[in-house]
Amino acid sequence: MAKDLDKIFKPESIAMIGASNKPAKWGSFLLINLLAGGYPRENVYPINPREKEIHTLPAYPSLQKLPVVPDLAIITTPASSVPGILEECAQFGIKDVVVISSNFSEVGDEGARLEREVIEVAKKRGLQLVGPNTMGIVNAERRLFAIGAPMQLHPGKISFVSQSGNVGANMLGWTMNQGIGFAKFVGSGNEAALQAEDYIDYFGEDPETGLILAYLEGVDDGRRFLEIVSRTALEKPVIVLKSGRTEAGGKAAMSHTGSLAGSDEIYDAAFRQAGAIRADTSQDMLDLAKSFERLPLPCGNRIGVVTLGGGWGVLATDALAPAGLHLAVLDQNVMEVCDGLLPPFWSHGNPVDLVGNIYMDTHLAILEAMAKSSEIDAIIALGSLGTGTIIGLNVLVSHHLIMEMSEDALKGFFVELKDRNTRFLSGAKKFMRTYNKPIIFVEMQFIGDDSLRDLEAGEVAIFTAPEKAAVILAKMLDYKRYLDRKS
Repeated sequence: MAKDLDKIFKPESIAMIGASNKPAKWGSFLLINLLAGGYPRENVYPINPREKEIHTLPAYPSLQKLPVVPDLAIITTPASSVPGILEECAQFGIKDVVVISSNFSEVGDEGARLEREVIEVAKKRGLQLVGPNTMGIVNAERRLFAIGAPMQLHPGKISFVSQSGNVGANMLGWTMNQGIGFAKFVGSGNEAALQAEDYIDYFGEDPETGLILAYLEGVDDGRRFLEIVSRTALEKPVIVLKSGRTEAGGKAAMSHTGSLAGSDEIYDAAFRQAGAIRADTSQDMLDLAKSFERLPLPCGNRIGVVTLGGGWGVLATDALAPAGLHLAVLDQNVMEVCDGLLPPFWSHGNPVDLVGNIYMDTHLAILEAMAKSSEIDAIIALGSLGTGTIIGLNVLVSHHLIMEMSEDALKGFFVELKDRNTRFLSGAKKFMRTYNKPIIFVEMQFIGDDSLRDLEAGEVAIFTAPEKAAVILAKMLDYKRYLDRKS
């Protein structure tokens, strides 16, 4: 059974111990972020004996003066005061605590001594403690943004534990621009009481979570970690970004959170054994997250490639073999559909070269024939989304029409192109649901992050390079094979 962390991620009320009106203090901007995120003001209780009011909320001199016993306490006071405050929390009946305060084991002997004292109090009093040295917590659905950076995340099914608060907060910031939705986030900090695997365990049983991300710098109890990840991965994908791959990186991790990075080769093998999907970079983690969240898993390594032009098909083909994938054989039905819709000089094989065909219905008909084929496990579609933009702009420029169009007419032109792509993607999503096969889109004509996010609409995956599509499909297939072995 996972530990019950509901009062940490779903608190009905919060005591902010160390709340402040001074802008540079954590007790100030963390409270501002909490209120700005939409958490109910009437359920937030700032604690500061020197203030009567903090950010328009009434301040209380101590926990004992509160009208209720809050579900959660968040502490931002200096490290030396934390053990005593934890005792007060326990005496007042608060069992769940987030310690934002730093200057513990990450800074030296005195900090390590204080952290041991924190651990002793938490064990003795039965406290569930996040941190210390944490960036905070998020529950997007419940408008809980108790975190040291301003966030307005899209609610979703992804939950994320990060041993680095800054890495976690920055990655959450990226997702705001990429349309990736989140359920929960926690910066685990120095993990004096709750470890990264405790959050993974909780997310594994959380009905609001469908996919789990973890940024790790080190693991103390490897056996327990693997047991939890192995159990969780059978129900939900667990995507891990593990830093400290190099000796220098390992030393940096130790000085950052006090984590022992360990051998990267051992971690790599352990993740494979446990069914965790390892991300190579921070952006790779987000690419994997949106792909696992939005696409069905491939059942095999036979890939169909459909491309607007031959060269990109060659690049996609080159990307498959290093990823452990290969080109599928086109069955008779796919060949007949292509023969009926494309000029006689089409490629007559996989990749299917559309030889510049611009008609959406043609693209969709060939895409469906490939999705329907029993010889194809997944599809990479290159260039279909850029077709209308490229051809449309060429027509306007060649006829000198673009200079004569009004601003409204030009805007209408691009709206029409977007509508075309939206209709195309709607058809492709239907194929994925009907035939249960992933289709990854590669947009070779750069159309900007905002346009890609709007087209994805949280339901498809669009990348800007065929190599990325191949890597994503390979990792999804690895996970599918893990599930098959364990079934």
